Amino acid sequence: MHWAQRLVLMDEPTAALGVAETRRVEDLIRRMRDRGRAILIVSHSLDQVFRLADRICVLRRGRQVGIRRTSDTTGDEIVAMITGLR
Repeated sequence: MHWAQRLVLMDEPTAALGVAETRRVEDLIRRMRDRGRAILIVSHSLDQVFRLADRICVLRRGRQVGIRRTSDTTGDEIVAMITGLR
């Protein structure tokens, strides 16, 4: 796994966690990011995505429908991309 030592993949990392545990996982994600790790998070929690992500990639029916910088988009735009109303 030497080739992937700078990339962390997470699929719904806080889906079954409580508030305190979610906060700890999000803090861990931020620390890894600050140490130069690339982190790919799959999440249905838009609040969490906007707290943690630099970029958002939306997939619908297995196809990429758009990528936005978090700072340049809104929750409404992302929801429109997810639902196909953009």
